[in-house]
Amino acid sequence: MPVTEMIAASATGLFFLLAFIYLLRLLQAWMLHRSLREAINKDSVHAGTLVDRIGRGDLGGPRVEAGTDDRTGLVLVAIGVALAGFSLIANEPEWLRFGLGGALFPTLVGAALLLRHYLLRRAAEPDVDAGA
Repeated sequence: MPVTEMIAASATGLFFLLAFIYLLRLLQAWMLHRSLREAINKDSVHAGTLVDRIGRGDLGGPRVEAGTDDRTGLVLVAIGVALAGFSLIANEPEWLRFGLGGALFPTLVGAALLLRHYLLRRAAEPDVDAGA
């Protein structure tokens, strides 16, 4: 099988997998909203807990916190470094050019997220030198 057909088949498979996952999330949200509507119509005591579940990133998991930029940034930087390392190991001029170009985006976005997290954490800490 040629490389282009393998890439096209992998991309198609991943597309259908992602579509299935988002379809399941849509069905889960639809069922939650339907249950919430019925609970509100019946003045149920469980309506409050259903409303709390709406804002969660994953409807069954804990609420998504806003302070996770450091983890996301580290993962993106790691992906960029891994991609750059792979393109260096391949030792092909074409792979090196495309690999380093592809590694540049997640590395820069990850570095920006890490910088943002550092600056927000630094701004939130009390100034120790001001009291001395």
